[in-house]
Amino acid sequence: MSPTGESSESNVKRNNDGIYLTKYEYKGGKHSYVKYWWSYKDRSPEKFIIIFWDVKSHRWYKAKKERTKKYGGYKGHGKVDIHAIRGKPGKYTIRIVSYDNYDYVYAESEPFWVKEKDWDY
Repeated sequence: MSPTGESSESNVKRNNDGIYLTKYEYKGGKHSYVKYWWSYKDRSPEKFIIIFWDVKSHRWYKAKKERTKKYGGYKGHGKVDIHAIRGKPGKYTIRIVSYDNYDYVYAESEPFWVKEKDWDY
């Protein structure tokens, strides 16, 4: 079963910055991907980066650039495949981080497992 979750706990670190990861979903197996949803406020930054965070090694892998307010309505959504971590199975989270400083985490998902077979096409 694919991990999904609400991510309210992940927003504690940067709660006043105005970007919140509201939901995520990892689908492993053939054509693996992560879907994610966020919400924002008027003062939110214009753009951010989605990274995969390796829980064990504490390394990040850039997945995608996003524009915060591209959908309007104080909500957004996106999807990334797992090419950024190809050949590196393990326990990961996705993080919404600052466009200029990847150590500045706005929000983080709960961990999910990526398996070697998730790159089979």
